[in-house]
Amino acid sequence: MTPIPTHSQPQTRLGAWVTFLDAHGIEALSGSGFDWIGIDLQHGTATLDGLPGLLRACELNRTPALVRTSGHSAAEIGRALDAGAAGVVVPMVESAAQAAAIAAACTFPPEGVRSSGASRSAFATPLLLQPEGKVLCLAMIESSAGLTNAEAIAQADGIDGIFVGPYDLALSLGASGVTDPRTLDAIVHVLAVARNHGKLTGAFSGSVELSGALRDADLLAVDSDLAFLRSGAEAKLAATRAALSAARG
Repeated sequence: MTPIPTHSQPQTRLGAWVTFLDAHGIEALSGSGFDWIGIDLQHGTATLDGLPGLLRACELNRTPALVRTSGHSAAEIGRALDAGAAGVVVPMVESAAQAAAIAAACTFPPEGVRSSGASRSAFATPLLLQPEGKVLCLAMIESSAGLTNAEAIAQADGIDGIFVGPYDLALSLGASGVTDPRTLDAIVHVLAVARNHGKLTGAFSGSVELSGALRDADLLAVDSDLAFLRSGAEAKLAATRAALSAARG
C-alpha cells in the first residue's frame, strides 16, 4: 500500500463514496481502480452492524476504507475502527473541543479513550492509508462555525487531517452552490489551514469543476455510488440509442 505522499510530492488519492451498495457492489466498485472507498453511515443505507461485511469486500481488492460516522459518538467511532476501517471521517466538527474529543475516541489510553477488546481489528489487520501504520482521524469542516474555527480544529492533538464537506458548507454560507466563489474561497482557506499545520487534506467533490479546485487535496472522493450508477446508465442508454439510430440509417 503506497502511503499518502508529502506535500512536496503532491498526489491526490481518488476515492469512491458509498451510500447504498452492498458487499457485492462494493467488491465490484473497489476493483475499478479507486485508491480508497468511503462508506457513509451518516446519509447512506449502510449500518454499523453491517460494516464488517462491507470492509471485507473492500479488502478483497486491497482497497482501504474510510468510514464517515453518523455523528461524534465515541462508541460509534470505536466500533467503526474495531471493524477494520482505515480511519473515520467525523461530520460537522465546529470547535477545538469537538476535534479533541473525536481524536481521543480514535486513540487508545493513555493519550485517548478508545477501548480495546476482542474486535475484528485484533485479527484482521486494516488496510491503512498512513505510512505510520495508524488509523486516520479526519474532522469534517462543513459549516460556517467550522470555517471560523478551522485553525483551532486543525491544531487539535490527534487530528490527522481536515476533510471538507462542500455541499453542507455552501448551504451554511448561504451560497448558491459548491462552485460559488464564496464556497470555493472557503474550501481553499480550510485546506490551506490544514496544510499549514502539517495535516492531511480531503474533500468530497461530485463535480468536475470542483475537482479542479481540489487538485492539491490528499484525499478526494470523486462522487457517490448513486451518481456513478445514474451517469453510467445514462451514458450507456445514450450510446445504445445512437448505435440503433445509426444502424437503422
